[in-house]
Amino acid sequence: MVKYFKLDKIIVQGTTYEMPNDRFYVIRRIGTDATTAAKLVIDGVETGPVINDIAPLHKTSSNQLGPLDLKNLFYVVPPNKTFYLDGPSGAKMRIIGQIGVLAPGEAMPPQFASRFAEQGKHYWTYKKATATLAAAGGSWAADAEADVLTLTPKTIEKYIFNHVVMAKVENSASAISEGEVAVRFYLEGTPLDILTTGPGHKGIDILSMPYPPSGTTERIPFTLEDLPIEVLGDHTFEIKVLNISGSAISASDTADMTATIAAIVEYLKQK
Repeated sequence: MVKYFKLDKIIVQGTTYEMPNDRFYVIRRIGTDATTAAKLVIDGVETGPVINDIAPLHKTSSNQLGPLDLKNLFYVVPPNKTFYLDGPSGAKMRIIGQIGVLAPGEAMPPQFASRFAEQGKHYWTYKKATATLAAAGGSWAADAEADVLTLTPKTIEKYIFNHVVMAKVENSASAISEGEVAVRFYLEGTPLDILTTGPGHKGIDILSMPYPPSGTTERIPFTLEDLPIEVLGDHTFEIKVLNISGSAISASDTADMTATIAAIVEYLKQK
């Protein structure tokens, strides 16, 4: 019978690791210090890229998310297989889960073997984009809407927005307050929202979508886990920001005003 021990290790970009013939890893959470895409490559197969915004090494007061829980899309490194971190130079990744120890002649349990076969086609990853709302010295008009993140999967792909979504406006002239900026989701050009301001302002207040959740802003992340948005191949999904303040918002004289959105998403490459 397989014995299990605790797994919690830091691996480093630039090193290739190899499992012995009697042990395997089940990686259930990952975190990184990389600010650009970093991903595990297991037996030559790429898994889902992440960044420290959505999957930090540690849960702290400045980022309450902590390492990303892979849930049912965990990663498996079987016996005798190599793995490494593909990412920026010197990047680190924390891998948390279980070390499986096999008896002589024992095979890896079938649920882990089947997940190993699928993990390059079905995994958690992220989408992130930034847009300029106003150039330095300019302003963002009242009721103006700006595209920030646009996604059109390939025919054989599917993305599911069923996890955390974060949004922020960076404006050195003044901090954004509640009731000034909202976020709206669009699928195939249709807003997933109210259509008029009769029931209230359009969109979700941007301060309710903390980037990231922290002890000084909002500790509770915004998530689509309860109401997922599926984006099928050749369909277009957009996330936009809207000025709901009722007046123009001025940028500083020295820096652009920008909006950034990041989301944790489930990716599936159809067979």
